[in-house]
Amino acid sequence: MATFTATALFADDAERLAGKWSIKKTSDQGERKQTLEIKKDKFIFQILGSDDQVVLHAEGDLKLEKLGPFNSVRFFHIRGGQSPSDLQEVDDEYTSIYTLDEDSWTLATNFDKDRNQKPSVDVYRRVKATAQTSTLVIDEIEMATTPQVATWFLCFEATVEGVKHRHYLPNKGYEKNQVTIPLALEFPKARAGQKCSFKLQLDDVDDDACTDEVDNRSTGEFTLSEHGSQEYKPESNWRYTLRWHLK
Repeated sequence: MATFTATALFADDAERLAGKWSIKKTSDQGERKQTLEIKKDKFIFQILGSDDQVVLHAEGDLKLEKLGPFNSVRFFHIRGGQSPSDLQEVDDEYTSIYTLDEDSWTLATNFDKDRNQKPSVDVYRRVKATAQTSTLVIDEIEMATTPQVATWFLCFEATVEGVKHRHYLPNKGYEKNQVTIPLALEFPKARAGQKCSFKLQLDDVDDDACTDEVDNRSTGEFTLSEHGSQEYKPESNWRYTLRWHLK
């Protein structure tokens, strides 16, 4: 019965912890904001400077556990670095005692072992969910197979909320399948859940790639998400994958 009750309590806490939490702390570097974002059994921790630029990014797994009469959270399998794109394995894990109510999460941090960080009791506040805008970045197309048998040229056009961007490089031909083409198309003021529609055209004549006289045309759409990819197969001998992220 005790085990069942503890499991039920932790399940409740896991649901209540879902989302983003933040705290402002003052150190030798001045005032900085720390955020903890919880998604099921995963976490993302960030320290942001006065200009809201990321100073430290860490992510990994978390587990809610019982330590005697106390509730605890264990952070492990951690990778960290100065940015989300430059992460290294961290040979350490952290266990904090916590209390939780509707809008505050109190963590007793760095009491579990000696570190070069001072122990502290931090009260994180829940960040209210808002329809925040981001920038959509359509990263690349991975072309698995194409209906083209010789050198081919590509024209890609995407639309989000009436805003169009095109990727076309004059005189840039491709001569094989299984090639990845960087796009780096950016759409500011985008939001998760919006739709992006696109048109992809291939032709063996450079001047025809972006015209209605194109040899092969594929149209499609995807739903914006933090990170995503989707495979398309417009023809029996044409298959490609589109990748994107929000930043």
